[in-house]
Amino acid sequence: MKEVRGCGVRSAVGFLSRRTIGGQPRLKEDFQRRRLAGCSSLYKKDMLGHFGCVNAIEFSNNGGQWLVSGGDDRRVLLWHMEKAIHSRAKPIKLKGEHLSNIFCLAFDSTNKRVFSGGNDEQVILHDVERGETLNVFLHDDAVYGLSVSPVNDNVFASSSDDGRVLIWDTREPPHGEPFCLANYPSAFHSVMFNPVEPRLLATANSKEGVGLWDIRKPPLSLMIEHHKYCVNKSTFRV
Repeated sequence: MKEVRGCGVRSAVGFLSRRTIGGQPRLKEDFQRRRLAGCSSLYKKDMLGHFGCVNAIEFSNNGGQWLVSGGDDRRVLLWHMEKAIHSRAKPIKLKGEHLSNIFCLAFDSTNKRVFSGGNDEQVILHDVERGETLNVFLHDDAVYGLSVSPVNDNVFASSSDDGRVLIWDTREPPHGEPFCLANYPSAFHSVMFNPVEPRLLATANSKEGVGLWDIRKPPLSLMIEHHKYCVNKSTFRV
């Protein structure tokens, strides 16, 4: 059977295989780009649903069946990945809506709850199955980072433009006083629990750089690593 030379899986994959295995050095990068440009549907799918800039995305745990997104339209959208890839299925809009831009998102370990934080100084806790708002937690300024404890889904950390990193317990009343892990004059842009040692948290501060904290020994950090420029993100990898 003659090989199809149009835009298809067989032609594109075959081309890549010959390029890798055959090692044809005379094939130029610009030719490869032109060949694949017409087959973008093989490696890209535009997921349309937001009405403005998308500032935050997170895959669900244990396989990434779901993707949650949030942005300037103040909405939290939940995408089923298989349906989004293979059809034009619309995302699920969670009922809890922010008053301003959304900057950060997080799933709990069961993927049944989503946390969202934003410019309205709020962290909203959403029920994924019902789409309802379960609770709201308040900072004194924009919320830039969220991280759920890897050993306790009721505990999460938030970082804010108010210079604080707060540890919350969703079982406590939302008007109660959270545990303050750090309080600086400059903004914290990110916070992350260590997935192996949950007592440790990493933070990114706009002035002080990367910090490592032991939740049992506040308020002194174990490490501060200064950067030349503003630090916007910190993360752990297993």
